[in-house]
Amino acid sequence: MAKRYSDSRKWQKAWFRKLSQPEKLFWIFVLDHCDHAGIWEVDFEFVQIFIPNIKEQEIRDKFNKQYIEFDNGKRWFLKDFIEFQYGELKETNRVHRSVSQILDKFNLLTGRRRPLDKPKDKDKVKDKRKGKEDQLKELSLQLNELQSLHSNVDVKKEFDKFKDYLLSKGRTYRDYKAAFRNWLRNSSKMSINNNSYKPAANEIYREPEFEAKCPECDFKRMIGVKTYAVCPTHQERLVWSILEMI
Repeated sequence: MAKRYSDSRKWQKAWFRKLSQPEKLFWIFVLDHCDHAGIWEVDFEFVQIFIPNIKEQEIRDKFNKQYIEFDNGKRWFLKDFIEFQYGELKETNRVHRSVSQILDKFNLLTGRRRPLDKPKDKDKVKDKRKGKEDQLKELSLQLNELQSLHSNVDVKKEFDKFKDYLLSKGRTYRDYKAAFRNWLRNSSKMSINNNSYKPAANEIYREPEFEAKCPECDFKRMIGVKTYAVCPTHQERLVWSILEMI
């Protein structure tokens, strides 16, 4: 048996509370044993196996507002089943289409609103999104605004490159403004990376030099941190000025 929704609020409804215990069990039994279109094949003999001593005519009279009898009394269509289980039936849903086919088979949609009727062309909601040319034209009027947001790139040049890219690749977008904003973000990242200092492969690294003095005289010399130097007069090792190194 397939899984389906059960209304937990039925116990709060007056019509259900007034039912006897066998009648409550019968209604739950029917909801569980009808098919996915809400159609129950009437079989009181089978029901009495689970709920003894119920009388068919009394049950029919008690629930006559809850079902539509058809096929010479052999089947019941539960009135609120479709709306509760599925809401509005949709043509794109495989189960909903199956339900509609069953109801059509027994003419249960006659005189009722057919939820699966396809809308006529004039009733279809048209996509109001502008075409490529209109979007690009509108975008060209917003370049100054975009320039203020992307100061490290030339937005007008990037827009020309963007249009050339569209032509060369045959690319199309639903939203060209969003696509160009993404293009500018990528261009900004590339610009930042290109402006970063990158030493050439053959460039020789030179360590910084600081002034060093002889502790015995005024002899001075600019030397690197790893360089060892001595005073030619006193043969003393030159020392750096700490303040100049900070």
